[in-house]
Amino acid sequence: MQTAMLCPFPLEILDHIVDHLHDEPTALKTCCVVSKSWVPRAQKHLFAHVEFHAQKSHIELWKKTFPDPSNSPARHTRSLFIYGVPVVTAADVGVGGWIRTFHNVVRLRFECIGEEDHRVTLVPFYGLSPTIRSLALVSTSLDIFDLVCSFPLLEDLALVSLHSNTEADGWNPPSTSPKSTGSLYLRTTWEIRSVTHRLCALPNGLRFTKISLGFPIEGAEPVMSLVSRCSDTLESLNINCFLLLGAFPLVSIVGQCLTTAHERRNAWRAFA
Repeated sequence: MQTAMLCPFPLEILDHIVDHLHDEPTALKTCCVVSKSWVPRAQKHLFAHVEFHAQKSHIELWKKTFPDPSNSPARHTRSLFIYGVPVVTAADVGVGGWIRTFHNVVRLRFECIGEEDHRVTLVPFYGLSPTIRSLALVSTSLDIFDLVCSFPLLEDLALVSLHSNTEADGWNPPSTSPKSTGSLYLRTTWEIRSVTHRLCALPNGLRFTKISLGFPIEGAEPVMSLVSRCSDTLESLNINCFLLLGAFPLVSIVGQCLTTAHERRNAWRAFA
C-alpha cells in the first residue's frame, strides 16, 4: 500500500489538476515548488500574460531571472504588453535576444509613456510572432503600418493617439497585408486623415466586421471612405465624433456621421 501511494499520478492527470488553477497565480507558484514535474504546466498559465513596464524595471528583472533567453518561459506567453518601448534595446530584439523568444504571442500591445517614445522606431519588432492576431498601438508614431503588415494573421487592430513623423503620401504600402477580418478600434485627433489613408491603401483590402471610431468632425469624409471599404463585411459600427477647441476635444455631433453611413448602406447597424 505504501509503495502504491508513492507512485506518481500519470502526467496528464497532474496537468489536468494544474489547469484548474489557471486563474490562481498564488496556487500556481506553490505548484512550482512542490515538484519539478509540475513546473512546466504551472508556467504555461503563470506566463500566459506578460507585461513589461519601463518605470518598474520589469525588463531588467526578466533578464536577471532568465539569463539564458532560450530557457525562459516566454514560449508560454500568449499576451504580451510593453509599456515604454525605449527600454527595449537592439540586442533585445536581435537574434538570440529575449524578445524573439516570445514567438507564440497572439495578442501584442505597445504603449509609449514618455514624450520621446513617439519617435522610437518599432522596426525591430516586425514579424515578432507569426501567430499574432490582435495588435494594439497606443501613443506611438504613425510610422507603424509596416509593422501592422508584418503580421499576416492579424485580425483585430487598435490604434490610439498616433503621432506623425512623416507625410502619409510618402508611405509605400508593402505587397501584402494582414487579414483584417476582426475589429478595428481607432481613436485619434490630428492624424485621422493620415491613418485612414494608410488603412485604405493596404493591398489586401479591409474586411473588418466591427468598427469603433473616435475622431474630430473635420475627419468625417476620410473616415466614411474607410467605413465604406468594409461595407460588405461590417456588422457593427460605433462612431464618436467630436469638435476640437484648441487642443481639447469636445464630444459632439454623432448623428451626422451615422446618417451618412445609413445612406451608404442601410444594413449597417450604427451605435452612438
